[in-house]
Amino acid sequence: MGAKRSLSAHRWLFMAVGFFVVGWVLLVSSSLAQSGTEFPGTVVMVDQAAGKLAVKKEAGGTRFTFVVNDKTQFEGPGLKSLKDIKKGDNVTVNYQVTGSQYVAVKVTKGK
Repeated sequence: MGAKRSLSAHRWLFMAVGFFVVGWVLLVSSSLAQSGTEFPGTVVMVDQAAGKLAVKKEAGGTRFTFVVNDKTQFEGPGLKSLKDIKKGDNVTVNYQVTGSQYVAVKVTKGK
């Protein structure tokens, strides 16, 4: 009988550790998803009707098109919405990947 109890205790411990690890991974991945990824560059296109903003990095020339929605935050001098962004502006876009879209969480305009 002692062997059965010992085996059950090991199973319980293994499951508890497993749940802890899974919970920790979910918590970390959720935190990373909320913080997003930063992409600094120059605005090359603004499409207010479609709610899109294209930004090109200076070094390397990488270009991303971001979706701007009602949850997107705007920061910087004179920046309140997508209509305040112009081609040639220096911005940093904090974004999250949702499906195949790069969704802008926050757009910060440089000085």
